[in-house]
Amino acid sequence: MSKALHIQAAEYIRSRILSGQYPLGSQIPTENELAALLGISRPTVRQALDSLSNEGYLQRIKGKGTFVTQPKVIHESTTFLTGYREESRKHGHTLRTVVLELVLERASDQVAAALELPTNSKVTRLTRLRYLEGYNQNAPVVYTVLYVPHRLFPDMETVDFTDASFYDILASRGLEVKHASRRLEVVPTPQDIASELKISPFEPAIFISSCGRMESKVPVEYTESYYPAGSSSFLIEIHR
Repeated sequence: MSKALHIQAAEYIRSRILSGQYPLGSQIPTENELAALLGISRPTVRQALDSLSNEGYLQRIKGKGTFVTQPKVIHESTTFLTGYREESRKHGHTLRTVVLELVLERASDQVAAALELPTNSKVTRLTRLRYLEGYNQNAPVVYTVLYVPHRLFPDMETVDFTDASFYDILASRGLEVKHASRRLEVVPTPQDIASELKISPFEPAIFISSCGRMESKVPVEYTESYYPAGSSSFLIEIHR
């Protein structure tokens, strides 16, 4: 089986998906039709389709055919410490943010423990929805709730976080995050969050909790993020 032919076949199909000739949700030609069209064998076509399925461009349904799907967003927050805006820019995406709430409140026991604060300490809570322009019909890609000790950032409520990078703002105030510990798990999506993410309440979410610390090891932010499992994947790199 020729690797070159497999790559050429995958590029041919991908180009037609990206150009809209094979629209999202449509069924592409069968293996036999593609083999005849491209003048290659069915096994070569099958390998090309498998490759595109792994990339998220196609979904193969037994007994029905192969259909065009929306590739998953690859998130790298598990690999390096950066803001979501910078990560989006790196991949050529335009990020849009909607601030749902920015309020001062008393920390719950869980938030106080994460931030190593006394019970009922004041924290500022920032709740946001993040979108990538043009992706998945502009459905949100992540719902994030972020908590900061009020004593560290007392004027946080006055900041407009619609277009600002939270990590950049922290750094400008001498609160730069130098280390973060993150925990990832798959959970049932809370109904109110599923509604904000525009997903079925039966679709699970990839939940990431994160605690960011300054160089002094003092916690400066605790975040809980919900990513739709059906449209999200995470890059994890391990070096030895």
